[in-house]
Amino acid sequence: MPTNRGGSRWTETATLHRRNGGQVDRMTAGRTAMNENGNQGRTTEFGLSCWEEFEEKASAFDDPNRKLWDEVWFRGQADAQWALLTTLERRSKRVSTVSMYLNLISELKPAIETFTGAEFQMPKRSEIEERCRQYDLFHWFLLDAVTYMAHLRHGAFPSPLLDWTGSPYVAAYFAFSRAGRQNAGEVVIYAYRERPNNMKIEGGDSPTILSFGPLIKTHNRHFRQQSRYTMCLRFENGEWIFTPHDSVYGAKDDRQQDLLWKMTIPVTERQKALRHFDKFNLNEFTLFASEEGLLEMLAMRVIDMRG
Repeated sequence: MPTNRGGSRWTETATLHRRNGGQVDRMTAGRTAMNENGNQGRTTEFGLSCWEEFEEKASAFDDPNRKLWDEVWFRGQADAQWALLTTLERRSKRVSTVSMYLNLISELKPAIETFTGAEFQMPKRSEIEERCRQYDLFHWFLLDAVTYMAHLRHGAFPSPLLDWTGSPYVAAYFAFSRAGRQNAGEVVIYAYRERPNNMKIEGGDSPTILSFGPLIKTHNRHFRQQSRYTMCLRFENGEWIFTPHDSVYGAKDDRQQDLLWKMTIPVTERQKALRHFDKFNLNEFTLFASEEGLLEMLAMRVIDMRG
C-alpha cells in the first residue's frame, strides 16, 4: 500500500450519506490518510482533471435535507501547494496568543471607527487578560469580538480567522481568479464539514477549531461572499494560543468532526471556469463592490477570458 511523506498509508475511501427515501448514495470518494493503527484521517483528497468534474463533486455536497447546523463550507486557493494558513500566520509568528491579538486590535479600534463611522464591540483589556486564561466557554467570549475581527479581515488586516464561503462557486472563483496565468500547476478548493452529528469532542490541550457565521453584523462583503470563519486554537500553559488548522485536519483518528475534502483542478481550466462564473455575474465587482473590483472584472473580460 502506498505511503505519504509522513509515513502514513493511503486508502481509497468513500463517504456515504442518506438522501430522500433512505437511499444511500456515494457522496465523495478519494484518498484519505491512514495512520499506523489503521485509523483514517479527517482529510480526503481528490485529483480532478477538469472543471466539469468539480461541478459534479460540488453538487454532491448539496443535500437539501441537511440541518442548519450541518453546513458545508468552501475555500479556494490559487496554488494547491499552499498550506491552509491564516493571514496572521503568513504575516507574523510573533502574535501567537489570543490575548495579544485582541489587545493589539483594541489599539486600532478608534482609528477604524473614526474612518468607517461604525462602532464595534470589544471586551475590555482586563476581561481579555482574564478570559484568555480560562478554558471554559471561550467560544462564547470570542463572539463579543468576532464582528470587529471579521470587519478587519475583509479589510485585509492580518487575522487569525480563516475565511470560508457557503458557495463552492465563490470558493472556486477565488482559486481560479488568483491563479497564475502560466497554465502550470493546480488550484485547490476545500470543503469543510464541522459537525455531521451535531456534536464535537474537545478537551485537554488538543487543538480545536471554532467556527463563526453565517449571520454576523459586519462588513457588507461578508454577505456578498457568503462568508464564514474558523479559528484554530490550543489551550497551553494556562492560556489560549493560535495553532495551524492542519493540526486538526491532519489528525489520524475516526472522529466524525472537522472533516475536510481537498479538490485539486489543473490551472489549464482557468479560462473555462472564469467564463462560467461571468455568465452568472460572479466576479470581482459583485464580490467586493469597489472601483478596484470593477476594473478587475473588466480586465478579466477583455484580457483573461479572450483566447
